[in-house]
Amino acid sequence: MSKILVILTGGTIGSRIKGEVIDVSSASPYRLLAAYREKYGEGQEFEVIQPLNLLSENMTPETILVILKTLEKTAFENYDGVIITHGSDTLSYTAAFVGLLFHHVPVPVVLVAGNHPQEEEGSNGLNNFAGAVELIRQGTLRGVFVLYQDDQGINQIYLATRLVEADPFLDQFRDFARVPFGRIERGSLILNPGSDRAMREEMRKSESLPVPDSFSKKILLIRPYPGMDYSVFDFKEENRPAAVLHLLYHSSTACLAEGNYSFLLFARRCRELGIDVYMASHKRLGGNRYVTGDMLLKEGIVPLLNISPESAYAKLMLLYNTEGICVPEKIGQTLYFENVEDAQK
Repeated sequence: MSKILVILTGGTIGSRIKGEVIDVSSASPYRLLAAYREKYGEGQEFEVIQPLNLLSENMTPETILVILKTLEKTAFENYDGVIITHGSDTLSYTAAFVGLLFHHVPVPVVLVAGNHPQEEEGSNGLNNFAGAVELIRQGTLRGVFVLYQDDQGINQIYLATRLVEADPFLDQFRDFARVPFGRIERGSLILNPGSDRAMREEMRKSESLPVPDSFSKKILLIRPYPGMDYSVFDFKEENRPAAVLHLLYHSSTACLAEGNYSFLLFARRCRELGIDVYMASHKRLGGNRYVTGDMLLKEGIVPLLNISPESAYAKLMLLYNTEGICVPEKIGQTLYFENVEDAQK
C-alpha cells in the first residue's frame, strides 16, 4: 500500500463554524481525513503531522519557515507523495516558497485548500484533497503543485510558482500564464498543451536553494495605485528592508509624476539608503516601450521578467536570506518555471 505524508497547517480546509464565526480547531483538520476515508475507503495509508494550525491570513515569514523546515526534515523516499493542507488567502505565497525550494524532491508535493469549512454546503476541500491523492497515485509527476477545484467543478493543477491569489469576488485562483498545468478528470491526469514539453525538459529545472535559517532580511512589497505617496515610507535604520519589490502596471510602467508620487525619485532615495529595488513583472527588455518604463530601466532598477508577485517576493526573500548567494547572479535564473517565458522557449 502506498503512503502519503499529510502536513496539516490549518486554514479554512481545517476549520469549523461556531455560531457565525469560522476559525481553526485542533480536531477539524483530522475530520478531513475521516471524510476522505468515509467516501473513498481505507485503501490509502496516510501519515499525518500538524506543525501549524492557523488561518492563512495570519501567515508570517516565521510561520512559512515552519512549513519549510518541516519539509527540509522530511524523508521523501519513505512516501509516494506529500499533501500540505493550507488556507486559501495566502496559499499562492506559501506555494511559491515551497515550489522554489522543493521542486527537486523525488515525489510530488501538492498543496490544497478549501473555499468553505468542510461542513458547509459547497465546500470543495474534500474534492481538492481527493484530487491531490489521485495526482500522487498516478505516479508520473514530480515537482510542487497546487490542486484546487474551480467554479466549473474542474480539479485544476497549477505549478506552485504560477499560482496567483484568488480574486476577491469569485474566490477563483488563476495561473499567471493563464493556462493551468493540467487537471484530474475522472481519475485520470490530463496535461494541458505545453505541460508535456515542460515535463520532457524535466521538472527539476536547476539546483535547489537551501532553506534559510531565518527571514531576518525583509523585502518590502509595494503595489502601485494612482495617488501612491512615497513619502509615507520613512526608512529608519532599525526597520529598513534589504530590498523593495515594486509591482508594475500591466504595461511595465509606474508613476513618474513630480515629487512624492514618483517611483523614480523613491528608487533613488532607496539607493542612497543602501536598499536594493526590483520591479515586477516586466514583459521584455527589448522592443518598443513606454517612456516611463524606459526611464525606469535607464535608472538601473532591476526588472524581474514575467513572474507573479508571489514568486518574485518569495524568490527575493529566499535569496536575500541565504548565506553566500550573489543575488544579482541568481535573480534572473529560473528555478521552477516561475519565469513564464522560460517554459515557452
